[in-house]
Amino acid sequence: MKIRYNPLVGWTFLVLGTVMVLLQLWLLLLGSFSPTIVVGLIFAGVGAVYLRRPYFLVEPQAIVLTAPIGPAERRFHIPTGGSPRLEGNRIVIDEAGGARKVPVRKGMAHPADWAAYTATLPRGPQA
Repeated sequence: MKIRYNPLVGWTFLVLGTVMVLLQLWLLLLGSFSPTIVVGLIFAGVGAVYLRRPYFLVEPQAIVLTAPIGPAERRFHIPTGGSPRLEGNRIVIDEAGGARKVPVRKGMAHPADWAAYTATLPRGPQA
């Protein structure tokens, strides 16, 4: 299952970056240059990436956090016979050494994807 980034976050970065670039281009036409145009391009790029790349992937035996840019990923293995659970708005995996929180946030995840995934998870601490 693929959990996408929240589109609100992506669109916010994209619009903010585009506005910054347009304002800097306007200043350039007036004869003033500012390196802030680079920041606007970076913001717009981050917004585009958030709209295209998945936030994290759920596999049968792992939760995989993908890097927004590049091939890097972090795997959180789910022990055999175990399953992740939901504590508040956090996903937790029970391991032999204790509970391990997966560093994903509900606010950064696409609301429909988050709801579809967390509906399958047990809630609260397990005894």
